[in-house]
Amino acid sequence: MNPLESDPVTELLSKLYLPRWQAAYWHLPTRWGLEVPAGIVSMYVITRGGGWFVPGGNGTSGTISGNGLAGRTSDAPPAKPIRVIAGDHLITTDGGRHQLVREFGSDTEPVAERLSDCIWPILPGPHDSTTVLYGQFELTGLSINPLAIGLPPLIHLNHRRDRELKTCLPLLDLTHQVIRDAAPGWQLTVRKLSELVLIQTIATQLHRNTQSVDEMDQSGLLRAMTDSVIGPVLKTMIETPESPWTVPTMAQRARVSKSAFSDRFRNLLGRAPLQYLTELRMQKARRLLRETDVEISHIATQVGYESPSSFSSVFKRWNDCSPAEFRRSRSLVTNGTSTRPLDRGATAPSADRLYDGCDGTQDRRVPTGVVGPAGDRPPR
Repeated sequence: MNPLESDPVTELLSKLYLPRWQAAYWHLPTRWGLEVPAGIVSMYVITRGGGWFVPGGNGTSGTISGNGLAGRTSDAPPAKPIRVIAGDHLITTDGGRHQLVREFGSDTEPVAERLSDCIWPILPGPHDSTTVLYGQFELTGLSINPLAIGLPPLIHLNHRRDRELKTCLPLLDLTHQVIRDAAPGWQLTVRKLSELVLIQTIATQLHRNTQSVDEMDQSGLLRAMTDSVIGPVLKTMIETPESPWTVPTMAQRARVSKSAFSDRFRNLLGRAPLQYLTELRMQKARRLLRETDVEISHIATQVGYESPSSFSSVFKRWNDCSPAEFRRSRSLVTNGTSTRPLDRGATAPSADRLYDGCDGTQDRRVPTGVVGPAGDRPPR
């Protein structure tokens, strides 16, 4: 590979959108328990001690019974607790409700309460304590999970066992030093370092997924990005969705026939090329509406539509609200009308991120299917 060219994993992860990313470094006492509600993607890196990861949990703070599933609904299958040890990296990619406890029977507290304490213990805890680097972001309001890229619901790796994660060790050492020194800006530095640990952990899992193209959990997008025919065109589409794309121009770039390109694209990504193009354009439009004050007529041009009316029509069909309504809802959130309980220490998202969602006060669940200029209607 040309060292100046990015690999497909980099192409995927460089576009990640992690809304309201937070991180903390905790020394947990002998008996401890954390409870995380649904809709929160959590990362745990256990640097000392250990405990149990319990999928599902009981949904409220309290205790966990001996089987790890107090309060489980009768229809839900039993979830097996997972032993976690020093060196483990866990990421709940699907944002499922769960608990992390030192031992069964431990009292649990909502993770939001522990995150709300801006003063973390700087000095090491007792010898029998558990040390955890924790990070999280929220899925609320997103039309697509940023980690819906062929990852398992739970990533469970270990930097003492998995060679690819050895690069995380200097990051963890630096995090510990930053906390110990407590220089101005140290909490922001911890958030940034923890994000790098998250990216490296995900990259390791994605690399394992690509070892066999026949794996059932292989990401369609990752396969498409690595495909010799579709990959180069898809990369350019992601970078410039505003270009006047048509299936013939895509096929011409790929040097195949229109039918061959469309069939290959659909087999890899599960949707037609123009459908995927419209989703890219809508993601860019939502980003511009949320993060800038550019006039809607100019946004229409910047995302590839010849007139504001055609852009507004497509936007409303896809997002169930007009561009103006979307922007007004953004203003309500910014002015504090809508509150987010875990929004402490959030950083503004980058304008070039691909994975995006609606930031309005109403939770709009948009289907993962997309439509393009030829149809411009989300599947019902």
